[in-house]
Amino acid sequence: METNLQDIALTNFFDFYKKDIESEIIDVNNVVISFPVHFSGFHRIEVTVTRVNENQFIISDGSKVLDELRTAGYLINAKLLKRIEAISKVANIRVVKGYLVSDSDLASLGSSLQRFVEAAKTIGDAYLVQKTSMPRDTQIVKQVSDFLSAQQVPFQVRHPLLGEFERHVVDFYFPPNGVPGLALSVLSNPSRTVAESWAFRSIDIKKNNDRVRVGVVYDDEDISNNSESMLAGVMDVSLPSSKITQLGGSLKRLGIIH
Repeated sequence: METNLQDIALTNFFDFYKKDIESEIIDVNNVVISFPVHFSGFHRIEVTVTRVNENQFIISDGSKVLDELRTAGYLINAKLLKRIEAISKVANIRVVKGYLVSDSDLASLGSSLQRFVEAAKTIGDAYLVQKTSMPRDTQIVKQVSDFLSAQQVPFQVRHPLLGEFERHVVDFYFPPNGVPGLALSVLSNPSRTVAESWAFRSIDIKKNNDRVRVGVVYDDEDISNNSESMLAGVMDVSLPSSKITQLGGSLKRLGIIH
């Protein structure tokens, strides 16, 4: 019997999408799920689902959406926050102390997750993708990805790591397995604020992951000497995007590759 083309297309799409969804169980009542949204740019949306009881659930972004806006250089002032709240309200999401939060019952959990991810994506599309640095960011991410692939480093993308105080998502993660691990991110807007933020993230990640080294590849088209010095002083790997070919030497020095 000939298989219906619609079934073939949908089955293969669902299989592909399901394989690309990542999740991490925190405990019996909490799970973090990472959804792909822009495949070409390696962009993902990470949400936490918390079970309150058998029929009640809370969905949260863990403050990631507003954190990414800050990292991109946006000031979260009253005007911007009001705009984000308006976008969120359409999807029955509220903003609580910097967190996007939504409630759901069991029957609506699937549709609630879909609405939540779409709302977070809409906010990102409205702000982050409009930044002039985004095409440059995508280019650098691809260069790093191509380099790591050529070195046969089995990396994961947009991987969450628990620090001592916060949860951090890095662009590339190579888990420790007989050699030191690596958490590597791309900084397309390496302002002083971003450099200070990543200095803290590096320290926080390593406090809870003693075998993991932390590094950044930053856009060196517009970076101050202070930011560059700060990153070099704290990071295990701090490399300008114009010198990505030197990443191999840094990884060898750390014992990650031979």
